[in-house]
Amino acid sequence: MKILCFTPLPYGDGTGWWSRDLALTVRGFRELGHEAWLVCWPTTHPKDPTGRPVLLITPEMAASPNWWQSQNPDAVLLGLWTMPKYDAIRAAALSATPRIVERCDSDGVRLPSSNHRVFFRNQVVAAWDRAPSSWKLLSACAAAGKCLAYELAAPYLQIRLRRTLRLLPFFLSETPTATLRLQRLAQKLGTPAEKFRHIPHPIDTQVFHRPRPAPPKRPVIVSVGRWQALQKDWPLLQATLRGFLDQRPEFEAVVFGPGAPYPSPHSRITLRGSVPPDAIARELQTSQILFFSSRYESFLLAGAEALCCGCSVVGPKEVASAEYFSSFFGGSPPVAGNPRELARALVQEADQWHQSRRDPQAIASRAQASFSHLHVAGTILSLFEEIGAAAK
Repeated sequence: MKILCFTPLPYGDGTGWWSRDLALTVRGFRELGHEAWLVCWPTTHPKDPTGRPVLLITPEMAASPNWWQSQNPDAVLLGLWTMPKYDAIRAAALSATPRIVERCDSDGVRLPSSNHRVFFRNQVVAAWDRAPSSWKLLSACAAAGKCLAYELAAPYLQIRLRRTLRLLPFFLSETPTATLRLQRLAQKLGTPAEKFRHIPHPIDTQVFHRPRPAPPKRPVIVSVGRWQALQKDWPLLQATLRGFLDQRPEFEAVVFGPGAPYPSPHSRITLRGSVPPDAIARELQTSQILFFSSRYESFLLAGAEALCCGCSVVGPKEVASAEYFSSFFGGSPPVAGNPRELARALVQEADQWHQSRRDPQAIASRAQASFSHLHVAGTILSLFEEIGAAAK
């Protein structure tokens, strides 16, 4: 089967394309014996290695039925986030094959009517993070104004999204919480809720896994993020970790990722900065807990990677994946995103490890079975087969 996996992003920006998201799914399809290709925009300064299974096309080609038909794909996986502005690309791909599914990559709050407060927060935070430093406040204010315009234009936005949802047979949502939100929205828009299926993002389990023989787990908390981003909420992270470490002197914390301000906010918090994925994996393989402090996430790859390494995961309930990740190790329901409640949740989870009530091998086995790129690719292939059977 020839499968094209398209995303409207420039290729080769050095962020590890082939170890995450659509490109990792391409790897999964190819390892299962299919001819899969990543399709995206070209870039003038590629940092990824050449010789990959990638097709670089222009926006005009992506919106052209002739280009899709010339490729003669058996199936297409789109990464278009359910945005109606890409309907021309969806229609062009449909001219070549009916076997098309699309990644939502969303926490499920797609319109203001889904959750007014969460939609407003997500829009403002995203605008702040995307803007240059000197324009952040203005950009956030503009996003707030745009949210008001969205409220006023709600009927029109619903009509556009309904048209988009009716184009394709299936949309893939990354967490059960987001899937339920999107199913409710679909029903409100008069489209079948069954269009939305829960399939998580894939994880490179060749890197993130529980090795054998397994190293012992140590009382260490790991956090991973781009800490200059408002979305990741560095103030909440450091306040929570300080409160927890003051109560549990046997624990240490290791923080990976750019943007964490120096010096460290606590004598037992080590700031590691940006490191390769295998270095993070080695730390997770010997640590007990991953803690995240995000304001929102569509999935949180670091959480799934930590589970594959046998860690438990703690974070605020406002994040769509928090309860989902907790189900992999029988954790308590996630708590509100404030330092006091989150520090208490970390203490409770540390107690579970101290009392040998956490089985890292069981956590890792269940997570790897759910998140491996081969499993995710195989599940998407079954949807392609379902679409093909229905089209006959």
